[in-house]
Amino acid sequence: MTSTVTVKSETGRKIEFLEAVRGVASFIVVLQHLIAAEYPAFEDFSRQWVDAGRVGVVAFFLVSGYVIPLSLQRQDTRTFLVRRLYRLFPLYWLVLGLMMLWVATTGDGELGGPLVIMANVLMVQGAVGIFTIVPTAWTLGIELIFYGQSLVAKLIGRLDRSVVMGYVWLAGFVAAAIAGRVLERELPWTLPLLLYTASLGHAVHLRDRDGSTAWRGLLVAGVVGVPLFTYLNGGQDAAWPPFDYAVSFLLGLGLFFAFYASRGAAHSRVLIWLGAISYAAYLLHPLAYRVVRAVDVPEGIVRVIAAIAVTLVVSWLVHRFVEVPFIGVARRLT
Repeated sequence: MTSTVTVKSETGRKIEFLEAVRGVASFIVVLQHLIAAEYPAFEDFSRQWVDAGRVGVVAFFLVSGYVIPLSLQRQDTRTFLVRRLYRLFPLYWLVLGLMMLWVATTGDGELGGPLVIMANVLMVQGAVGIFTIVPTAWTLGIELIFYGQSLVAKLIGRLDRSVVMGYVWLAGFVAAAIAGRVLERELPWTLPLLLYTASLGHAVHLRDRDGSTAWRGLLVAGVVGVPLFTYLNGGQDAAWPPFDYAVSFLLGLGLFFAFYASRGAAHSRVLIWLGAISYAAYLLHPLAYRVVRAVDVPEGIVRVIAAIAVTLVVSWLVHRFVEVPFIGVARRLT
């Protein structure tokens, strides 16, 4: 969800399919959350059968897994760190500040104590299991772990070989699933699953770069292992029944690979635009919904449409006047 908007392939051609995936993934996350907020029956359906938000998150991590090694193979450590920091944090801090201001002035939401606030400022809340003030930002800390994994691998000269970490993370998911069943308690199995997913994206990048077949084993292991061990877990995660968890994961893979299969074709300018503003939209839409609800926009579909419109307009403005300028600063510094 935070991959650079102007990523180029090894031949200098823009990899448009990545932007298209991000555009679709972000939009379905927005739709899932806004519709579920207005229609409890839809939320119940999502919890039992398929959650479009989870579908989008899985697709996002595949994109990040593809892009981060691609960036690292062309950038030194300093360049990578500066560009990542300027890409992620300014926009995130803006949204975090706005959300904290909203909660403090309206009481609509929760802030937590100093530890919670510090974890959120550092963007690590999702990685350490701490409450997230910006509801969708829980994934960002997990993404930072993948950045760290890839950076360390580059520093020791093992960036390409680090793709095998996908099996390690998948094993972590399996271990958490089994332990959760034995202990009859919910364990943090989504973190290793998403890191496996990013590693699969890395393997797909290696396929495109030099014909590596590492992606095949990783893909098969996930397609077979995730549904199997989700069911063996027995639904210890009360919020995510096994069918929903497994199907949402598989559809996320399907979304990414459907666009990957057509990567040589031109993609809709609308999808590319949605991809460009996807990070902003992903972070901003929960706040946009709260604002729309607070000004008494009629309930139901009218409120959903209004929240989507506010999200898209504000996301474009933030992208244009915050995100892009800071990306430019990072490029000048490196």
